[in-house]
Amino acid sequence: MRALTAVLTLFLSLASWVASAADKLTVGVALPRAQLGQPNGASADVAEPVRHVFMSYLKGPIIEVVALEARIPAQIAAEAKEKGCAYVLYTDVAQIPKGNGLSMFKKLAPMAGMLPMLGGGSMSTQIAASAVAQGVMQAQAADAQQDAMESAMAAINGAQKSNVKSGDSLSLQYKLVRVGEDQPAKQDKVVGKAKANGEDVLSPMIEAVAVAVVDSVSGH
Repeated sequence: MRALTAVLTLFLSLASWVASAADKLTVGVALPRAQLGQPNGASADVAEPVRHVFMSYLKGPIIEVVALEARIPAQIAAEAKEKGCAYVLYTDVAQIPKGNGLSMFKKLAPMAGMLPMLGGGSMSTQIAASAVAQGVMQAQAADAQQDAMESAMAAINGAQKSNVKSGDSLSLQYKLVRVGEDQPAKQDKVVGKAKANGEDVLSPMIEAVAVAVVDSVSGH
């Protein structure tokens, strides 16, 4: 009886997980052109780290995220539709050195894992095995995402330490577009200013935009 109860509990948990996954909205994140650097000087390309941090903040119970590899707007829209996205997130980041000059980044999206089906054995064995596999995969995915997030943050912070000077400003403009529509569902811009050389200005801006996007998608 206890074994049957345990199996039913695992089955209900698995069914709940599948249902919640189906209810999520998918947001496609386009790749930014992300260069940090002073005019006429060395620059650092942090496009993928910026995208990864963005996606790490966005991913959760409400939103699934997917990286969009297309670069041309029409291709981005087609790819987003093909991948079942409800929205596409575009971003523009600009570094404005103290006094004058402009460095541009443009556009911004890891993909969730899929639960494998395990064959063989009775139905109860398969259900239990699937639930165990799901737990193992989630733990492994969480560890991998944490490592990737730390690497992305290290790359962004390293680029800012080398290229952001006291008095420089960074702006992050974003546009959230519903797939199939031309007008943005939401767009805005946040600006931050470095008070010291190498200060991390960008990370808090990414987090602020991610919060705004989640609020917009969830209807808050």
